Amino acid sequence: MQATRSVATTPAVPADAITGLTARERVRAFDLARGLAIVFMIGVHVLWHWGAPDTWTSPVGQVISFLGGPTAAPVFMFLMGASLAFSSRSSFGSLAVRGLWLVWLGYLLNMLRGVIPAYLGLSTGVVTAEQIAPFTLPWLLTTIDVHHMAGLSLIAIAALRVLARPGWIWLVIAAVVVLTGPFVRGLEFCTPLLDGPLTPVLGGAPNVYYAVVPWIAFPLTGAVYGALMARASGEGGRIRVFRWGALLGLGLCAAGVALFAISPPTFDVGTYWRMPPAFFIGITGIVLVWLAACDLLVRHVRANRLFTFLYGWSASVIAIYFTHWLVVGWGVGIFGFRSQPLPGALFGIVVAIAATALLSRFAKGLETPRWLERIARPTARPAPEPHRLPMGEA
Repeated sequence: MQATRSVATTPAVPADAITGLTARERVRAFDLARGLAIVFMIGVHVLWHWGAPDTWTSPVGQVISFLGGPTAAPVFMFLMGASLAFSSRSSFGSLAVRGLWLVWLGYLLNMLRGVIPAYLGLSTGVVTAEQIAPFTLPWLLTTIDVHHMAGLSLIAIAALRVLARPGWIWLVIAAVVVLTGPFVRGLEFCTPLLDGPLTPVLGGAPNVYYAVVPWIAFPLTGAVYGALMARASGEGGRIRVFRWGALLGLGLCAAGVALFAISPPTFDVGTYWRMPPAFFIGITGIVLVWLAACDLLVRHVRANRLFTFLYGWSASVIAIYFTHWLVVGWGVGIFGFRSQPLPGALFGIVVAIAATALLSRFAKGLETPRWLERIARPTARPAPEPHRLPMGEA
């Protein structure tokens, strides 16, 4: 079967959906992995919100939960960092403004997917407070999820880029964040002036699912991976990066398993959200292996409609992510809250994917509004060429 190129080299490349930066080229393995990540997110969110609790522990439910774990949000964040290396123009201002926009979208999504449908459901008797516990209207409004964490992480990375290019320094910072995460996660200073703003960073509240610490470590390591990929010579060089990354990933997976054996963790979603060091090491290994597998697919499988569909979702990942949560939140009124048996939950996943694909076209304006482009553009400056990014250079 004839191989297809994994990297598009045409000059007309759309801006990255997360960073808002225009890329010099696209790595199709990245597009495939990110497109699949959002599909997996839809699957696990539908399962947990529409499916009955016993569906979560079924064999099929466990597969869906796994796919919605290591190969979903971690891939999403890892590739957010990797995409920075392929941007033709970037600056602190452009990235910081983009980060603030993502944080705002997170709170807007809290209202649209949670507060409004919950209020209407409670008011009309469709659901009761006991049925949706521990979710309350204040809980839903102040939830910290992927949007908030990605935006705040992008702001922090923008500041770090002013001081050091992606390299060993970034990896050291990522390691420090991961190792200190269990000690600082939930740290409180007993004053609202500090605890309030730091809640999304340190995750002190129960409705903080994805806190900056330690999840920022994924884009930090991803940025180094992206820099290596951007500096690689031709397609052959990038294939070698994927392969060496996969070998490193296998080693990290083995190290993660060893750490699990030494100090067995609890394998639940709460532990996943808090990402202890053993989880981060093992999941980073899975991400590296998964990216290499995606590269094999795009190079050895002919272009097809599924790939085109997933590439399109990768290019519009913010609109897709935003829309799918609206479908899941409002879909409770049709499918019920955690009430569907496994066949109903699986059917719901298909419905949610189709509805998201149809409705997301109306949300594409949320990705990069024109006024946001005008704010960020004056501060943009040319980024260094990839081959001038030596590892660890400050």
